[in-house]
Amino acid sequence: MDVREYTYKSGDYSFSILNLGCAITSICTPDRDGKTANVTLPFVGAVENPDVILGSTKFYGLTVGRFANRIGGAAFTLEGKKWSFEPNDGPNFLHSGIKGIWARIWTVKHMDDGFLCSIKVSQADDGFPGDADIRVRFSLSSDGVFRIHYSATCSESCPLNLTNHTYFNLTGDPSSSIRSHRVLMNSSNIVGVGPGLIPDGSIVPVKGTAWDFTSEKALGDEIDAPELKAAGGYDHAYIIDRQDNQSRGFAKFIEVREPETGRVLQAFTDLPAFHLYTGNFMDGECGYDHQCGFCLETEFYPDAVNHPSFPSCIVKPGELFESTTVYHFYTDRKETL
Repeated sequence: MDVREYTYKSGDYSFSILNLGCAITSICTPDRDGKTANVTLPFVGAVENPDVILGSTKFYGLTVGRFANRIGGAAFTLEGKKWSFEPNDGPNFLHSGIKGIWARIWTVKHMDDGFLCSIKVSQADDGFPGDADIRVRFSLSSDGVFRIHYSATCSESCPLNLTNHTYFNLTGDPSSSIRSHRVLMNSSNIVGVGPGLIPDGSIVPVKGTAWDFTSEKALGDEIDAPELKAAGGYDHAYIIDRQDNQSRGFAKFIEVREPETGRVLQAFTDLPAFHLYTGNFMDGECGYDHQCGFCLETEFYPDAVNHPSFPSCIVKPGELFESTTVYHFYTDRKETL
């Protein structure tokens, strides 16, 4: 397996990706004093040894699909036909299992502002309906705007939920806890879950709970609250607030500030939700300890294919699926977008 790393630089910012798993291995940003550091947690040594990625369950920086997050019971029924998969998360299916697009070599093309990555997968490859042609474009501006644009077509009706699983740590020190990061969200509800963190069909208001970040607080302020015990911290899909209760439309969904370095991250997406995961199962793999990184996985709701009331994740033949997620990195000395 020929694994390669590609790097793009723009001003004081840069990023790197792998062709294996279309993985982000670095996003380097300056702090308030101009010191540049990688604010992501990458796989270490994957170019020399691809098994570092292929044998892992942590998904550091990987592009995940065809269906990111969980599918309850590792099965769904679509247009009268049942599709089943090998469970890999208790009885459930997480991040499309070992045959997902994260475990494959992508084609990478240099662009003026970054890279265009592409892959084609068939039903025989990953067990999902029909064939899919997937593209992910990464771009970066000199003022710290990092953009991920997803596009895809499918030969048959197929659930599609593409995301990137980068772990962030705005201290630039992968050994530091992320509990001190301060968070403000544009989200009044989460997707309610039952056993195995599988959605139970409910929408749960965050007001008055540990899930509430509608006023700024640190990630660690309530991360040990009783309602988070089953997940070991935050591992929940937040529904993005939008005008007129629309499920899509480009919107800011979070702002994260790191007090010591002054780094700030704002994130935007046109997808219905994002999954906040605070590294609750990090166990020393690649040298990263418990809760030393957080993920902001923009997505359709988990298990959406099994819940007709959720925003639809189905892409039909002849349709072009497109979605954009933007991360804006700056410091508290600079103005926001």
